[in-house]
Amino acid sequence: MTKVIHDIRRCWQALDQLKEPQLPKWRQLLEMSLLLAIRGIGPGSYLQSRFWRPEIPFADKWEHANRKEYNAMIDRWNARPYQKTSQHKVVEKAVLTLQQVPTPEFIAFFHQQSGVCASGAPLRSFADFRELCWSLAGQKICLKPVEGFGGAGFCAFRVCTNADDVWFEHPFSNAVTTLQQWWEQARQNPDGYIIEHYLEQHPVVAQFHPQSVNTLRIWVYQLPGSTEVACAFLRVGQKGSLVDNTTSGGLSCPVDITTGRLEFGFNKLEPWRLLQQHPDSGAQIAGVQLPYWQECMQLAGQALRAFPHVHIAGVDVAIAADGPKMIELNVRPDQIGPTRVNLPLRRLDRQLREAYGRA
Repeated sequence: MTKVIHDIRRCWQALDQLKEPQLPKWRQLLEMSLLLAIRGIGPGSYLQSRFWRPEIPFADKWEHANRKEYNAMIDRWNARPYQKTSQHKVVEKAVLTLQQVPTPEFIAFFHQQSGVCASGAPLRSFADFRELCWSLAGQKICLKPVEGFGGAGFCAFRVCTNADDVWFEHPFSNAVTTLQQWWEQARQNPDGYIIEHYLEQHPVVAQFHPQSVNTLRIWVYQLPGSTEVACAFLRVGQKGSLVDNTTSGGLSCPVDITTGRLEFGFNKLEPWRLLQQHPDSGAQIAGVQLPYWQECMQLAGQALRAFPHVHIAGVDVAIAADGPKMIELNVRPDQIGPTRVNLPLRRLDRQLREAYGRA
């Protein structure tokens, strides 16, 4: 409770300093109390969703889903036995490749019992790993835990060699990591790693924060005759991080889905502070037109349709110089995203029920 009070006060102080329009504070407290007591939506969600904005009707806030309703909705539209098909990166990669969905180029799957390279050669021992790295001299690669969340465990390196040795260098700081160092850490993960070629992103997207591959999170849902985009955000890294996830400190930048233009950026620690430029690079965010926007939406729909019995997902798409590439599909995406653009999930759930004739 102490933290909640602290966060509310901090938010109000910031809004007052910024002179941002907001509901009267007594009204905000009343709404928070009603939403918590009756709808199970806490003050933290109220602040993250920026529900203090006067333009949001209270009826809309009432229609946002609480955690229990959200989980029930996901399980209703994404059959539980099929949810893991997109949560294991090797299985996901296989499905997407089979259905011709463009993704970063697969190099290998490292696993101490069943690891294999794209060539069919085994990748189970340190000797296998060292041999693979020799073959990748001069290239940039990404290594991702097969089972992971929020960018945890993600690594990107340039593979460097001389006459006698092979090692990794950080692609931006040039810090050196030996193969043995990475191997000792990676072998502790029982699920293994997927290894891919590093994706060189489009300059328009790279300008915000070039150290991370800045990806779109596109919420898509499937109706009987079409696939629709519900909302979208560009996630952008900060402070030299290799990952763009908001859970790791990245920015979230809502996209106008009718035009593909960015609206603003914000950090989840300070959702009241709307950024027109990136705080590190100074690059303009607000109003920037994303390249290949129509193709990005089409790719998100194609990726969703590739997975059986999955009707709604948060699809992560990167924009390369030659067009969008599918990164991963999340069958249980972070539910706070839609609330930040006032997309009540209970209404989306009703739309799906009506479309499929479910009570």
